[in-house]
Amino acid sequence: MVLSSLFGLSTNQGLVVLFVLLPFALAAVVVPLFAWRSRNWPRPVLTSEILATGERASGEILAVKTLGTIVDLRPMVRINLNVSASGGGEPFELEVVQSFPRSVIYALRPGERVEMRVTPDHSAGAVVWDPGY
Repeated sequence: MVLSSLFGLSTNQGLVVLFVLLPFALAAVVVPLFAWRSRNWPRPVLTSEILATGERASGEILAVKTLGTIVDLRPMVRINLNVSASGGGEPFELEVVQSFPRSVIYALRPGERVEMRVTPDHSAGAVVWDPGY
């Protein structure tokens, strides 16, 4: 082993350095580097914030895809919509990924119209659903 002969270590000592000490030393450098690089990213827009402060809109469902498994009680759902903002303007397409109870997911079908809230720049949105479903 090259490490053993270079530093005068036995084979067992070289393996300990290679598989125990070296990963910790690399992690001490790599983790802070990634934390430093990612701290300037913008905060993600939360669905609860969009529902509370977003502009009213209505959307026609174009496609629905469940992203969770059968075990999830509230799986994430990807919904492609053709959205019409309440203030007028051109309709636009928007993809929304949101968590729904299973009973609501079965009511989301292509062609259905749903009430929505969208951000002012129309980059994100959320579907409003009735919890009494």
